[in-house]
Amino acid sequence: MKKILLINPWIEDVAAYDFWLKPLGLLYISSILKDAGIETALIDLLDRYDPELEAFMGKEAEDKYYGTGKFYNEAIEKPRCLEHIPRKFKRYGFPEELFRRKLRRYRGVDAVFITSMMTYWHYGVSDTIRVIKEELPDKPVVLGGVYASILPDHAVAFSGADFVAPGTGISPVNSALEFLGIKASLKENFLEELDPDYSHYDKLSYAVLITSTGCPFHCNYCMSWKLWKSFSRRSPKKVAAFIENLYYKRGVKDIVFFDDAILVGSDFKELLKLLEAKELKIRYHLPNGLHARLIDTETAQLMKKVNFKTIKLGYETSNVALQEKTGGKVFDSDLVRAVSFLKSAGFSGNEISAYIIANLPGQSVEDVERAIDKCDELGILPVINEFTPIPGTPQWVELVSKKKLPEDIDPLLLDNSLLPHWWDKGITETSLRLLKEKAWKVRKRIENENCLSRFW
Repeated sequence: MKKILLINPWIEDVAAYDFWLKPLGLLYISSILKDAGIETALIDLLDRYDPELEAFMGKEAEDKYYGTGKFYNEAIEKPRCLEHIPRKFKRYGFPEELFRRKLRRYRGVDAVFITSMMTYWHYGVSDTIRVIKEELPDKPVVLGGVYASILPDHAVAFSGADFVAPGTGISPVNSALEFLGIKASLKENFLEELDPDYSHYDKLSYAVLITSTGCPFHCNYCMSWKLWKSFSRRSPKKVAAFIENLYYKRGVKDIVFFDDAILVGSDFKELLKLLEAKELKIRYHLPNGLHARLIDTETAQLMKKVNFKTIKLGYETSNVALQEKTGGKVFDSDLVRAVSFLKSAGFSGNEISAYIIANLPGQSVEDVERAIDKCDELGILPVINEFTPIPGTPQWVELVSKKKLPEDIDPLLLDNSLLPHWWDKGITETSLRLLKEKAWKVRKRIENENCLSRFW
């Protein structure tokens, strides 16, 4: 039987945090391969609960908020592009010695599949592949994932992988197996027919899942609708059954939905009704920026009954012109109405957040301040997300064509934590820091006013 080692790589950046980061794509690939008769193993370098990591560190992983927490990290040498930026560069995830120790157990595998997430985390990908090549020099390394799909030429040139398999769905898995000369019949409709394979984890504090792929909206700063050919959903019955299985068989207490458009259609309401009937003692989280316009009274009431604890609304900006230009996904009136429904259902202000993108092209400091003030007025938590240009989006194409960004830039510099240090076309680093301080003060006041509702 063929065996493939799956690896979730290091993150190398100036900042990273475990906001429910699980390599969901790899977990689906594990299920797809197992279903086709191929054995799999997983090394997740970002698994804070790995028993060997805890033994190596001499302490158990600490949770901050429903399973989130800090990664082990160590400072490493800066890439040349960061020489003049006053930030430390760090590697997040397993210590290298522990990673090498784990790799040596898999000298009998036929190949290594490695995933990738943010394009600006590409140094972690190439560094992970470097170590794989040193420990398993005769094993082919295949790279897939988001970075490989958005910047395939960059990945071919700099990752060190033997083969780059860009794309989403079953296509990159087929191309990877073809490269390896492995014949297998793979399920095309894996989303409906298969569950992500969480069996590789000894300890599972939380589980991440999706009920859909793609997005029917075409926001100009987002890649989801470009990466997936269409918007597809899994049946609510299958989703509910999987959650029930995680609860009873793995003892999972926190379920995190990472859909891009979970409220589209009626399936989410149906899922909520199924979960309500099951009466599972689970906390649910929606961290991905809900479409405020699609929240109604029934949805809000069902979410409260089922025990949702994290609800993050996509607000983006208070500037009406920018709201329209970026896709028209949400306007102030949509936010006000959604918050009204959620609070009427019994949610407190510290259970509801609104994402505000700061440093959008054409956005002023005053635009961000007004958005923070709107959250303050509504009694919800403002969350500042700094703008990150994503190569290949309509917004990126416009910025490059107008010479506001160099097309051949090192993707690391597009990280939202680094952009203000060198980009002279947006809000300054000092102004962004002051905006974050303003948002933090609002958050603290609202959290203190609602402190009792944060716990179960």
